[in-house]
Amino acid sequence: MDNPASPRSVNLLRITGLASEQARRLGWYVHNGAHVRCGPEFGCARESFFGHQIMFMLGGRGTGMYRGVPFTASGGQAVLMDLRQPHAYFAQPDDPWEMYWVRFDGPGVAASFTALLSAAGSCVMPFADRARLDEDFRALARLLADLPPGYDAWVYARLAALVANVVEGLRRAGNEKLGRVEISGAAPEGIAAAREHLHFNHQRTLAVAELARVAHMSEYHFIRRFKGATGFTPMEYLEKFRVGRAQELILTQPELRLGEVARAVGYEDPAYFSRVFRKRVGLSPRAYREQEGPQSG
Repeated sequence: MDNPASPRSVNLLRITGLASEQARRLGWYVHNGAHVRCGPEFGCARESFFGHQIMFMLGGRGTGMYRGVPFTASGGQAVLMDLRQPHAYFAQPDDPWEMYWVRFDGPGVAASFTALLSAAGSCVMPFADRARLDEDFRALARLLADLPPGYDAWVYARLAALVANVVEGLRRAGNEKLGRVEISGAAPEGIAAAREHLHFNHQRTLAVAELARVAHMSEYHFIRRFKGATGFTPMEYLEKFRVGRAQELILTQPELRLGEVARAVGYEDPAYFSRVFRKRVGLSPRAYREQEGPQSG
């Protein structure tokens, strides 16, 4: 996954997502994932990446840091992270993890992760059912390998089942906050519609006025409510979304030239794209590609 050069890490099963732009707008979709038996040097440390990730620890131990807070995780626990936030994790050398991990996105994923992280008070939380976890993860891998008709809907269902396994783990642990949060929480209807419009049209020029019309709000109220729901102004959010999408394309489609990546995420000027990317990621697109390397898992 994140340290593929480690010779003692073994990917037992690898999955790679494939979803149309319409599917990305309407449902949850997979970037990639794996069943991995980690080597003693397995780990990563990043300021920002793309996607939301769940790591289901099947065994072993390890440590990490999420948003500046240290954590430990072992078998029977899940680790949830919004990878746009600073994060790091490392397997314990004398007892490295075995895990399922999946990186995914879609409408409502960010809100669901926020709700679960708030309820648990940590990025580490229990999951409920190992047998069901095995079934859902393997079914997800088969769907993305075979791509049967209507697979997008079934991918969404299996991802939702993985999240539900964590929800049930918190419930069985007697988590008192769980009932007071909106697990499938979404932004207010107008803001959600504007955000989906932005996701679907991020490749072209977008203005606040257009997004406000989609939300059926004045520009003033739209900007205020959008920032309240997301933590960013609409244009900050658009820039972060474009850079996140560019990171994804750089790592999963290495055949694309960087100018093609820039145009694919809405920047006609590659030099300007490079400046924006460097501001958000801390590296130029070229240096980022060289440092991270292509990833199919």
